[in-house]
Amino acid sequence: MMYTITRGPSKLVTQRRTAWQEVEQQLGDGAGAGGEPAGTQGPVQYTEKTPSPVMKNFVPIDLEEWWAQRFLANIANLS
Repeated sequence: MMYTITRGPSKLVTQRRTAWQEVEQQLGDGAGAGGEPAGTQGPVQYTEKTPSPVMKNFVPIDLEEWWAQRFLANIANLS
């Protein structure tokens, strides 16, 4: 199976990446940073007040790394 990225999805990916970088920058600078007008708030970072014991050992995965490994495995399977 071969995948092709066309301009539409590529443009969407670029827009999403730019938007996410803005959110990360605002979170790093503190709420209200980033040239926002007075009286508006920046993004709010959610923190669980009472964490679930079930999620105590949860370790998030790096999705970029996971997709890279999957991509390389698919290439290896085509060979």
